Amino acid sequence: MVLMYWDIGKTILDRQTREGWGAKVIDRLSHDLKEAFPDMNGLSTRNLKYVRKFAQAWPNREIVQRTVAQIPWRTNLALLEKCPGPETRLWYAAKAAENGCSRNILVMQIESGLHKREGKAINNFELALPPSDSNMAAHVFKDPYLFDFLGTADPRREREVEQALVDHIQKFLLELGAGFAFVGQLNFYLSAVDDLMHHPDDKPAIGLLLLQGEKSDHGRIRPAGFFQTHRRG
Repeated sequence: MVLMYWDIGKTILDRQTREGWGAKVIDRLSHDLKEAFPDMNGLSTRNLKYVRKFAQAWPNREIVQRTVAQIPWRTNLALLEKCPGPETRLWYAAKAAENGCSRNILVMQIESGLHKREGKAINNFELALPPSDSNMAAHVFKDPYLFDFLGTADPRREREVEQALVDHIQKFLLELGAGFAFVGQLNFYLSAVDDLMHHPDDKPAIGLLLLQGEKSDHGRIRPAGFFQTHRRG
């Protein structure tokens, strides 16, 4: 459907360039398409204008087919409305396709400037992990983390932070990123993972404990380092 929308939008752009099509022509086109395809949605004048904007924003059909066509139309509309430039838009489109992000989650990521923060946290992964793993691990973490939604005042008591995290667990996990789970005692869960999910070829599970380093602004935490915790050995 997304590719069909792109084809329609490209046709409108070409006709506007060659024949001087205006807004009234789009009205007539919408009417004609609805008559020709009465069971098809998305042929309103308003959506055809989005379709034209979509084709204008993505002039390369190959990129559309490879990345943008893999995400829903409403998510594409969010990219058009929220992202300032083509490179940023492509970055978020690839993220949405890779992680299956909904429109609301994508908007949250765009508004928090995820593309500026992901993979920027200070860490010791190059020293502690092999190259193939360290690059992947470093890409997960952000600098800074934005926890403004917690709404707790400085200085924070541990109990207040814990309760705020529980109250906003979905936003908290989204901010942490892919591959994170909200757990309590680290060693207990490492033991549970090793006992219940351990494969004979697996090494012992590793727990990452994030520590606050430099003094942070309200709601923003900059991790200073990460410690590896092994259950055995």
